[in-house]
Amino acid sequence: MSARRVLILEDQKVVALDVASMLEEKGYHPVIVCSSAEIANRAIDLAMPDLGIVDLGRRERRQRLDTAARLADRACPVLFLTDGANPLHDLPEAMQDYDVIVKPFSDTCVLRTVESLVLGRGPQGLEMPGEAPTLPHDGPETPGGRLS
Repeated sequence: MSARRVLILEDQKVVALDVASMLEEKGYHPVIVCSSAEIANRAIDLAMPDLGIVDLGRRERRQRLDTAARLADRACPVLFLTDGANPLHDLPEAMQDYDVIVKPFSDTCVLRTVESLVLGRGPQGLEMPGEAPTLPHDGPETPGGRLS
């Protein structure tokens, strides 16, 4: 797999660094970790990522959704993270089909979702360049998370 750029917008430092480390071990590079939507938007201006991972926290929620929309408008798939306490019913209609993973989550759950979004046709309906995913399919692992 060629290197893929990933932007993570997550204000919980431990979660962000855990996901970044996991992705870097799998060859994703660079993985840019941003603690605010403002920083994420500056990073997008410098280099468009191949995938965006956006936490749906309550803090600056509207700005985070705007950042996710900005990524999607440029054909960049978006994966949402949430702690389960944050509502999903207020997502814009265009984002209703985005993958959502609930914290706490397993590495396998995140990696399978990321790889399906980056390597093939993601659930968001974006035609992504690259080969079709060749992931083992013994059903999605969902402890603490779900695959759409």
